[in-house]
Amino acid sequence: MRAYWMELVKQAVSKWDTPFYLSTWQPIQNALEELKGLATDLPIRHWLSFKTHPVAPLIRMWRDIGYGVEVVSEYEFLAVLKEGFKPDQILVNGVAKQNWLPRHKIAGIRVHFDSLSEIDTLIAQAKACKWRIGLRCNTSEEYDPDEPAFGTQFGMIRDEVERAAETLRKKAINIESIHFHLRSNISSPTSYEKAIKETARICKSTNLNPTYIDCGGGFPVSGERSYEQKQDPPQFDLNALRKILLDIPNQIPSVCEIWFENGRYLTARSAVLVVQVIDIKSRDESRYLICDGGRTNHALVSDWEIHDFFTIPRRNGPLKLTTICGPTCMAFDRLVRADLSCDIAIGDYIIWMNAGAYHIPWETRFSHGFAKVMWCDDNGNMSLTRKMESFAKWWGCWE
Repeated sequence: MRAYWMELVKQAVSKWDTPFYLSTWQPIQNALEELKGLATDLPIRHWLSFKTHPVAPLIRMWRDIGYGVEVVSEYEFLAVLKEGFKPDQILVNGVAKQNWLPRHKIAGIRVHFDSLSEIDTLIAQAKACKWRIGLRCNTSEEYDPDEPAFGTQFGMIRDEVERAAETLRKKAINIESIHFHLRSNISSPTSYEKAIKETARICKSTNLNPTYIDCGGGFPVSGERSYEQKQDPPQFDLNALRKILLDIPNQIPSVCEIWFENGRYLTARSAVLVVQVIDIKSRDESRYLICDGGRTNHALVSDWEIHDFFTIPRRNGPLKLTTICGPTCMAFDRLVRADLSCDIAIGDYIIWMNAGAYHIPWETRFSHGFAKVMWCDDNGNMSLTRKMESFAKWWGCWE
């Protein structure tokens, strides 16, 4: 993929100044092809996690090929309505939906209730609008990745699912789907196996017969690793997961379709962040490359993840410990620290890979405003899809 990005970035920097994100369709298409390896006797539907990479041309392309989109906030919901998604192509997940969904009397959407409070507030609207309802479970496989002794705030535990099902049945509301979502960067398909079995037990004890099981997302991708890892983790075993999915009809016989909501796996490899070296300082402990973009504004994940990167032009000088910094007045603003060629010069470009998952949603306006975003479509046509934020917009939001 480096050669692929090399040519695209060269084309982009010939037209536009840095910093910018360059997002493309082809890696998403590649990821969809990879996911075909999960095929079972049951159809598999892939929902796009909107929050992961909210780039308008991507959303429109996803709509045009007929796929559905998963949203978890009011702004995401309004965006997909504006972009013309049909109600049954919209899956509403997330917490505390009772805080905003009452404002939108849209018929036929799919809604996964996350709590009993949501049901109490939204049940009448769900009935009147003929929503297609599911329940999100909280399984024992869900936990806080920073403090694994703790669970998460998402979904309902078994007794809550039982109460939710009873409440919905009293109103003659059918429960079409059952849902769990574990976390990001799941290393082993075994986590899905355990969660599916636990969800099946919940369905049995609650007498639920869902048509759909939503297994969430969380597949890891290559080119990313934690600071504790010396090399990329092993590739996620899709074939092992497929074998687990094959057993779903035995676990929950009513299920006729399997859903996933991968965001990272679909979009992480579909974008890069391109910054330019604008100053260099040499110190005894490190050489510092100061760039016009970095962690604070554009790549928050560099705080806990190491991503592949390369330079344009390629440099082959002796190696020296080098810190690639962003332009903000924060020591935190460090994109990379590694042994790099000592002849990287002012004007060179740094291309930070896998910038398509959570980079734009976590982008900040810290002193500089939002960056440009470029889009390259399935025919290789490149366009500026979002301009760099102007000072007038950056400061003009204040009354």
